[in-house]
Amino acid sequence: MKDRKENVLCLFLSVSLIVSMVAVFTVPVLASQTKIYVDPPSIIDQTLTSPQTFSISVKIFNVTNLYGYDFQLFYDTTILDGLSVTLPPDHFLKPINPSKLFIVKQVIEDNYNSTHGRVWVAMTLISPEPSKTGSGILANITFEVTGIGSCALNLYNTKLSDPNAQVIPHTAEDGYFNNISPSTLYVSPATIINPDLVECTSFNVDINVSNVINLYSWEFKLYYSNEILNATSAIEGPFLSSSGSTSFQIKEFSDNFNSTHGLVWIACALLAQPPVSGNGTLATISFHVEALGESALDLSDTMQSDPWEVPIPHEAIDGYFNNILLAHLYVNPSSIIDPTLLPPANFTIDIMIANVTNLCAYEFELNYDTTILNCFGLIIFPFPKQTHYTTDLRVNDSAGYVWAKVTYYPPTEPLTTISPVALAKIFFQVTSIGASVLDLNSTKLNDCLGQEITHKVSDGYISIIRCDVAVLNVVASTNATYVGWSVKINVTVANEGDIAETFNVSAYYDDFLIETLTVTDLASGMNTTLTFVWDTQDAAPCHNYTIKAEASAVLYEMDLADNIYIDGKVKIKMLGDTNGDGIVDIYDLVTTANSFGFHSGDPGWDERADFNRDGIIDVFDLVIAAINFGKTC
Repeated sequence: MKDRKENVLCLFLSVSLIVSMVAVFTVPVLASQTKIYVDPPSIIDQTLTSPQTFSISVKIFNVTNLYGYDFQLFYDTTILDGLSVTLPPDHFLKPINPSKLFIVKQVIEDNYNSTHGRVWVAMTLISPEPSKTGSGILANITFEVTGIGSCALNLYNTKLSDPNAQVIPHTAEDGYFNNISPSTLYVSPATIINPDLVECTSFNVDINVSNVINLYSWEFKLYYSNEILNATSAIEGPFLSSSGSTSFQIKEFSDNFNSTHGLVWIACALLAQPPVSGNGTLATISFHVEALGESALDLSDTMQSDPWEVPIPHEAIDGYFNNILLAHLYVNPSSIIDPTLLPPANFTIDIMIANVTNLCAYEFELNYDTTILNCFGLIIFPFPKQTHYTTDLRVNDSAGYVWAKVTYYPPTEPLTTISPVALAKIFFQVTSIGASVLDLNSTKLNDCLGQEITHKVSDGYISIIRCDVAVLNVVASTNATYVGWSVKINVTVANEGDIAETFNVSAYYDDFLIETLTVTDLASGMNTTLTFVWDTQDAAPCHNYTIKAEASAVLYEMDLADNIYIDGKVKIKMLGDTNGDGIVDIYDLVTTANSFGFHSGDPGWDERADFNRDGIIDVFDLVIAAINFGKTC
């Protein structure tokens, strides 16, 4: 066995030598253009507020024979302050001899001018230090956030020099910072409910913006029902024009955009003027009323941009028009979900009316499940201060319905109300566990001339059923694996409620989603096990990830504490790091060498050394270990 190990170690050293020579004999490929750039290219984070800090790197890509460089980076001092500029230990121009690097400039000037600060870095190697080829970091810069806004991290006057003081052609790519909270684009007034806006009348709406910072251009589409409304004009509001000249463009203005809708499409931008921040009106649109009805004023394809043409995060809130009051007859509360409401408990519901005009008579029937409920009566609430009315009331508990008809007669004042008013109260007793729709039907509303009043109806619902799903267990197939290897995660879920349930189950590593699977019609009292496959390709090595699973809440579920189950940790290792200590060293090489030649299932088989997962520990696994030798994390 000793001779075998010595031979394997010799083979391992040979493989390592071969791997080290691979770079020497690599066939050259066509290079991309040299560039100096900010990394990350954009930082958009609303949580970065004063006095938090963040860092960027100025990097070089694909340069040949670099001997010296010079760049300036400008930033907005109303938003940022420069704290430090440093060279990382592995910076790109790092010389073999530390004395052969001459730093010309490495300064931060927060008060370079009235609006901007500057970072200026310039340095060169000194002969006989060899030039540098490739890609890497030129400098790291740390900023402190001092305000809210957006600004370019502008690379200016960049210079790259070869050993002969000749210009190296290149491009420069700026960075961008934004910590602005989303603004709001909205229709004002948001809701227009006015029965006086009849055919041939007109009204205006404003398209407003709030809490915007550095707005330079905007665009939106507004759709409306062309059966109810026609747009007649659109003019620019004062918000953007308060800064100076603008380009206000009506891209499309059509009452017949399609068979059902009209469209107002407008765009506007400043013309070399400072951006605008705050609240204000972007545009005013006039409408002509064509008929009675309702229409959404639907904001779509909205856009806001700053002076650097970077989109400004925002939300769009639609408007609503209605020149009819649609009466609403409904059950209140709309649902009663209470597993503790056990027989013979009592409860009540109200029959409500809202948004009604000139109501003088009404009729309704309410049906319920007699296996769940008993009804033992109802009472009628008269209109406020009215006594002239007749009632016809019926309760048939064996058939499961309540019926009421109420008619008011002169000199009664009819009921006109937008706010909800209770018409009746119905009394129930629970007789068994279950659920029932409280079905409001056969409804009629009439005015004092006997004309029917158009209305909508909403039912009620009661549930004395326990709805509860739970995650019982989460088991990962291993507690340690390599980056790129798959981990199976078995999740056992149960239905602890009284009826079959369909729900989603999601598995996570830390807060990162692995996969979501659906459980369909899981019967009461049953459980099932789902298998998730976690591809660890995007996981960070040397990190212990917490594995957990979560079942989505089912309708009317009250106990959510058992919907989440947290398992233990799974450690992600670098390829080659057999013992998981964060470094590929001689101990890992020995482990791999000792397992050389073994197949899966052999005595002495060590899965940790089968880096390519082909079931045999061979030269390819040795090469993988050699490539990664010395790596740490």
